[in-house]
Amino acid sequence: MSNDNKISRLSFGDRYIAFAEKVSDISGKTAAFMLVPMLIVFMIEIVARNVFNAPTTWAYGTCFIIGGCAAVLGFAYAMKCGTMVRIDALYSKFSEKTKCILDLVLYSLIFLPLTVMGSLESIKVAAISVMKRELLSTGSWNAPIWPTKIVIAVSLIILTMQGIAEMVKLVHKLKAIKQEVR
Repeated sequence: MSNDNKISRLSFGDRYIAFAEKVSDISGKTAAFMLVPMLIVFMIEIVARNVFNAPTTWAYGTCFIIGGCAAVLGFAYAMKCGTMVRIDALYSKFSEKTKCILDLVLYSLIFLPLTVMGSLESIKVAAISVMKRELLSTGSWNAPIWPTKIVIAVSLIILTMQGIAEMVKLVHKLKAIKQEVR
């Protein structure tokens, strides 16, 4: 059976999960690779400050921007990998079915409204920032901050997509549990 036939036989939910997880993987890898230039900037600052007694004026702002982008780009990947923080004191005592239902309720009532509204608001903020060609207000470098605000908006959209994929997975899991009971 060719790959195209396998893909076409997948349900919409399965195709959506695969797409969202691929986007989350790309986002997570991008976040990881962003740490390399941040490390280089840190090293330049350390050498400039401690060896040449000539601290830079741009390192703080650069690390602030790169680190912030790397952090938000990693959110969806962390969710996909199941490394988001969860309080397991009570949760671990629940049955799988109860865990699925609780997760679906919490995703629906808390996660989804917050990430959708956050995405919409961050898109507005990014658009205004781009129009103003906004600069970073901290430090002496005055770096452009509008690209960072675009990254934040895109990251929240990716996080929302991954959250929806997690909800679809929970529905699939509940269906499987229901079939096991029969």
